[in-house]
Amino acid sequence: MSKWQSKDLPFAITMVALLISNLSDKIEEWTSIPSMFVQFFALALMLIPLYIWISGWLKNRK
Repeated sequence: MSKWQSKDLPFAITMVALLISNLSDKIEEWTSIPSMFVQFFALALMLIPLYIWISGWLKNRK
């Protein structure tokens, strides 16, 4: 990964997910997508860093 270091990626994804979840009402106004779906998408984004952390932990557990 040239631009993003693997240690920086979970932090960036988490910040984007928090931003999306905080702006879910505005996103609903702008796009007519229900805020519940936007929040589910933000939750899915929040689970990506958790997956990265758990997979890294399992690899290093040997």
